[in-house]
Amino acid sequence: MPHNRTSGLYLSPDAQSWRCTSTIDPRISHFHRRLPGFTATPLISLDSIAAELGVKRVFIKDETSRMGLPAFKILGASWATYRAVVHKAGLTVGAPLEAVSVAAQKAKIEFFAATDGNHGRAVARMAKLLGVRANIFTPAYLDRAALDLIASEGAQANAQAETAGGILVQDTAFEGYEEIPQWIVDGYSTMMDEVDQQVSAATGTFVDLAIIPVGVGSLAQSAVAHFKSTHHPTTLLAVEPESAACLKESLANGALTAISTGHTIMSGMNCGTVSSIAWPLLVNGIDASMSVSEIESHEAVQRLRSVGVNAGPCGAASLAALQIVARGDRDAVGLCADSVVVLFCTEGFREYDVPTGDALLGSK
Repeated sequence: MPHNRTSGLYLSPDAQSWRCTSTIDPRISHFHRRLPGFTATPLISLDSIAAELGVKRVFIKDETSRMGLPAFKILGASWATYRAVVHKAGLTVGAPLEAVSVAAQKAKIEFFAATDGNHGRAVARMAKLLGVRANIFTPAYLDRAALDLIASEGAQANAQAETAGGILVQDTAFEGYEEIPQWIVDGYSTMMDEVDQQVSAATGTFVDLAIIPVGVGSLAQSAVAHFKSTHHPTTLLAVEPESAACLKESLANGALTAISTGHTIMSGMNCGTVSSIAWPLLVNGIDASMSVSEIESHEAVQRLRSVGVNAGPCGAASLAALQIVARGDRDAVGLCADSVVVLFCTEGFREYDVPTGDALLGSK
C-alpha cells in the first residue's frame, strides 16, 4: 500500500481561471494518421482504483505502445522531423512523406538527439522511415539493452558526425533553439485530442483532473495549451521525481530555476531544467505541482500491473500522485465523488533497480 505522507503540493490558485488560445495546426493529426502503424492509444478505465479513491472515474491514457514504440515520444519526434526537413528542403507543409523522404536523402540530412532512451529511439525511427542517418548521443550510464534498441532502429550511438546537413531534434528549448522543440510539443496535441474524444465517448463529460509526468515539461506544455484553451475548468497536476523536481522548484521561486538532480528510477523525468518555451505556459496554467518518491513510483508500477497496465516508473508516477492527493489534499485539486480523472502513462515497463532501504525510509 502507498505510504502515508503529506503531498507537499505547490498550488497556483490563479491557474484555474487562466486561459490561453490554442494555435495547434489541424494538419498534425492528419499527418500522424498517415504514418505506418498509427492508431489511437487506449484510454483504460480503472474502475477499482476509482472506487478505492472515492471518485467517479479514473482513466489512464496508455502510451505503453505507440506505433510500436514503448512511449508517446514518436508523436513529437515525427512531426518535428517532418517539419524540419520540409523547412530545410523548401517544401510546403502538407507535402507527402514520400516527397519529404526524397528531399531528405538528396540533402544528406542527418538527425541528432541526446537521450536516455525513448526520445532518441523515436528520432531514430523517423530517420529510418525517411531513409536518412540518425546519431543518438547517450549518457554513459545507459545500459546495453537500451543502446541495442536504439541501434535496432538503424541509428548510430555517439558516433562522429559525417555530414554538414545535421539537424538537432530535442524537446528542450533554449535561447536560439526554439522552433523544433515547439514542433515536438505541437505533435503531442494528437494525444490530447484523443483523450477528449475518448473521455467524451465513455462519460459524455469532460476531464476534471489531469495528472501529467514532467521532465523538461514538453508534455505538460502541450496539456496546458490544450486544456486551458477550452471552456471546461480542468485542473492540471504536474508530478516529478523527488530528486528532479525542477518545475516545482521553479514555480515556488516564481522564476525558471535550474537544479542538480540525483539518480531516479524515473529516468525519463530526470531533468534539472524546464524547457524555456514550456515555462510561460506552465507558470500560468499548472494548477498544482508535486513530487513522488522512488518507492511510491515503484508501488504504482505494481498496482497498475495488477489491473493490466504494463507501465514503467515514469508512466506510473501519475497514479502515485493521485493516490497521495486523494488521501490528503482532495479539496486542493478539486477531487470529489463526481470527478473524472485522467492519468497520463508515458512509458511502458522497463527493467530498473527496485528501490529499497533508504528509498523506502525516505518516503514515510
